[in-house]
Amino acid sequence: MREDYIGREDVSGCIVSFQAVPIGYVQFYRSSSIEWLTLPQNTYGIDQFIGEPGYWNKGIGTKLVTTIVDYLVKKEKATFVVMDPQAWNRRAIACYESAGFKKLCMLKQHEWHEGAMRDCQLMVYDDASSIIPIKDKDRTYIKKLFEKSWGSDVMVISSGIYHCNELDGFFVKNNGGEVEGIITYVFHDDECEIISLDSFNEGMGIATRLLMEVEIAAFRKGLEKVTLLTTNDNLHALKFYQKRGYRITDVHSGAVDEARNIKKEIPEKGYHDIPIHDELLLTKRFK
Repeated sequence: MREDYIGREDVSGCIVSFQAVPIGYVQFYRSSSIEWLTLPQNTYGIDQFIGEPGYWNKGIGTKLVTTIVDYLVKKEKATFVVMDPQAWNRRAIACYESAGFKKLCMLKQHEWHEGAMRDCQLMVYDDASSIIPIKDKDRTYIKKLFEKSWGSDVMVISSGIYHCNELDGFFVKNNGGEVEGIITYVFHDDECEIISLDSFNEGMGIATRLLMEVEIAAFRKGLEKVTLLTTNDNLHALKFYQKRGYRITDVHSGAVDEARNIKKEIPEKGYHDIPIHDELLLTKRFK
């Protein structure tokens, strides 16, 4: 049992019994982040163990995890469930995979155990996931989507001129096949730059889920940070990213004025009728 969670009112703990015999413990709690990774809204973390070796390798652990996840999804309306077993614990990882969890990424030196910091395998249960990588067959549709939403798929910013439909990215579709959100990005030498992020159904955690997918892609590639540029009028974006661990690391004064010389349709005024002149660089570094 993790000492960090003992006595916390936001943690629900249960004794696990099998045929009226106590054999383990399970706890669940809301989780908003793990290290540098921002998690979607209504994410739950769970920890559990079966302490009696005689009950190992009998499928009880898989049944336990499946039951807890089913409860969280149906009763607590969880959209995402996470676990971080230590990387050496192959038996536990196999159990969680049997219960529907997927490996997301390795968290280096994440947890103290028996005198040393240990690597942990971040695993997620995302039964409703519809995150789709952009492929060549999607690019014509993506181009039309940007043209409908923004008048053009061309993005003119300090780091370059980009055609968003030509970039790597991810999108989300609803059950009706409509795109509810899309993110595009490029890899540079030591960083991943987000070029665009759009959510067409706000308040559902779609933007956070897409952002998480790009952060993981950058982390897996061994990059040091994720960056993005936004304009001085976009207060919503500034709030969104800063709440998810991004910091303002530079201001490009007059950058939008220069971009307007190339892309004439960039408006003079933006959100809240604020004149648009500058770009702000936001950065999240991986620990």
